[in-house]
Amino acid sequence: MIINIPDKWRLLFLSIFIGIIWLEPIKQGNSEESGEQIFQDYCTSCHTIGKGILVGPDLAGVTSRREESWLLRQIKEPDILIEEEEPIAMQLLQDFEDMPMVNLGLSDAEVKAVISYLKSIEKQMTVSTGIPSEYFPTIIISILLLIGITLVGLRVGKKKVDVR
Repeated sequence: MIINIPDKWRLLFLSIFIGIIWLEPIKQGNSEESGEQIFQDYCTSCHTIGKGILVGPDLAGVTSRREESWLLRQIKEPDILIEEEEPIAMQLLQDFEDMPMVNLGLSDAEVKAVISYLKSIEKQMTVSTGIPSEYFPTIIISILLLIGITLVGLRVGKKKVDVR
């Protein structure tokens, strides 16, 4: 059975669909902004992002090292992960001298906002770093070698060959 939808309804549905797609980045941005605020309010006393260890681990690159499902649980209910003797949580507990992460009582939405913020920081860090400085000598030597080989090739190419 084929349902015949009037053109005005198709246009309305299409408009709503396009509106949702356009507003999604705004929603993501708000999530990152609220995540940054939550991180500042609750996390900076123990964690840094790329500035070394405080009381807890430095969180630079954490979203690429850990699965999101684990991060959700670790941020929302770190005490339960320790009770369950989850291996990563137990290793962190051992590495940081039996100083467990405190359950902050964050909602699921707040935890997701923090993870979104951490992901956005990682994107910024990877985009802004560019080529590591230790590669510059190799790049310069490679360019000079290519120029030298090209000049030798051009000089050799100017030989006159008698073709009979």
